[in-house]
Amino acid sequence: MTGERGAPGWQRNLYVLALGQFLSTVAFSSTVPLLPLLVQELGIRVPSEASFWAGVAQFISGFCAFLVGPVWGTLADRYGRKTMVLRSTIGGAFVLALAGLSPSVSFLIVTRAIHGTLSGVNTAASALAASEAPSARLPFALGVIQMAFFLGTMGGPLVGGVLADAFGYRVPYFVMGGVLAVAFFVVLLFVHENFEPAKEAGPQLHPVQSVRLVLGMPNVVPLLGMLMVIRFGPFMLQPILAIFMQGMVPEGAATAAGVALSLLGLASAFAAVLIGRWGRPDRLLIAVLFASWAASVLYLPQVWVQSGVLSVALFGLLGLCQGTLLTSTNSLLSASVSREHQGIVFGVVQSASALAQGTAALVAGTMTIALGVRSVFAADTALFFLLGVAAWWMLKRGQREVHAVRKGAGAGRA
Repeated sequence: MTGERGAPGWQRNLYVLALGQFLSTVAFSSTVPLLPLLVQELGIRVPSEASFWAGVAQFISGFCAFLVGPVWGTLADRYGRKTMVLRSTIGGAFVLALAGLSPSVSFLIVTRAIHGTLSGVNTAASALAASEAPSARLPFALGVIQMAFFLGTMGGPLVGGVLADAFGYRVPYFVMGGVLAVAFFVVLLFVHENFEPAKEAGPQLHPVQSVRLVLGMPNVVPLLGMLMVIRFGPFMLQPILAIFMQGMVPEGAATAAGVALSLLGLASAFAAVLIGRWGRPDRLLIAVLFASWAASVLYLPQVWVQSGVLSVALFGLLGLCQGTLLTSTNSLLSASVSREHQGIVFGVVQSASALAQGTAALVAGTMTIALGVRSVFAADTALFFLLGVAAWWMLKRGQREVHAVRKGAGAGRA
């Protein structure tokens, strides 16, 4: 355990990890918005149907990641979190290059399934950072990782959109496979993990027991539920955003979608850095409360907006909410478990996020066919309002528990 002082060299590891996280996120986020456009190139020309099949591909990816998340988490606590970062980066490099060679939609879906099985850079990097940082600097460490993640989501879609409009929808997959290979070597050569296996580790891996262990810890279940909603909302936009932009910016829809997601990522990174300085759980929950309701208000105008410029500006404001929500919730989750179980909890987080991602993509594709592309924004409006209600409930419950403890202590002294 790293205790109050943290592991030796934890800051150096943190910043190198952040670089690896940034490169990995650039690679992955540059290609996801292009899925419906690549599906169109592969023969499904109708935009709504292309969005649906892109959603199916994302669902398969998310479902596979959901299944293997606890396994990777258990392996991380047994053999080290750095190993998991290396596995996901080099595996991703292979899969992206393979996706660029797709001759059909079914082949593309298979590559997404492999991607889901091997994914998890963000969760592995977060687990490594959380296991080595001093307790008092935990929100800061996770804030740095989230900042790198959001900066990657800023640069990735923009680079991917520009490459796609200039060279076609396959080239970004090959280029970003190379970027992931660079991330692999950065982590391999410059991150030095101070690893201590979990004391409970036995001779066999038991992912189901690991999940039960994590879910039995205080506040983990409601926080996981909140995290799923936080992930679900933006993930619903990924397979439909390029199609949504086509209605307002017919020429260069890929670039427009990339700019929107890039601005969202930049604002999210800024918010992640700020929120990383808020160490107290009650403050973090208050941040979740207000950011949830602000996001609900900002999603609503997208239902009727007709200006690409205004839509992009709204995405920028949404980024502030997204960065606040993810960093706060991840910090609360990490603080709820012991350091030697950070891999397990972030493995479960990976499963929850993957389930949200896959389900969101499928729901978004289905809603686009049945109700139109703008119905997705109406659904996000309702989801984030309910998320704020959940944060308010957790705050009130925490206040009641504190009051009960103080009342009991007062009675004991009497």
